[in-house]
Amino acid sequence: MSVAYELEYEMFHSRLQLVAAPPRRQGPSARTRRHRVLLVGFVLALLVLLMLPIRALGGRPLAGAAPLAGQEYVVKSGDTLASIAGRADSVNVAGMTQRLADEIGSTVVVPGEHLFIP
Repeated sequence: MSVAYELEYEMFHSRLQLVAAPPRRQGPSARTRRHRVLLVGFVLALLVLLMLPIRALGGRPLAGAAPLAGQEYVVKSGDTLASIAGRADSVNVAGMTQRLADEIGSTVVVPGEHLFIP
């Protein structure tokens, strides 16, 4: 080989140098682990909230459950104020009937009507 070729080769193709590899980490950092734990906690909390019958989000009590104070009851066919009052307060039916009548301003209920149980 000619000297000119060797010089040209040296100029454009420098010699490779070995560099030590950076040390490898054993696992995720503490910050990454903390973010993962927070994400899992958030997802679990969201799933629990979605399972709850939250009234503001459209949750409803069980169909056969008795109406409770503070709930809204939808009158069904065949319901009367006395029957609704009996399910809401079986101890003081007459008092509950009167409170319901005062609440709606009438003693007649119509199917589909919404009653607030005081």
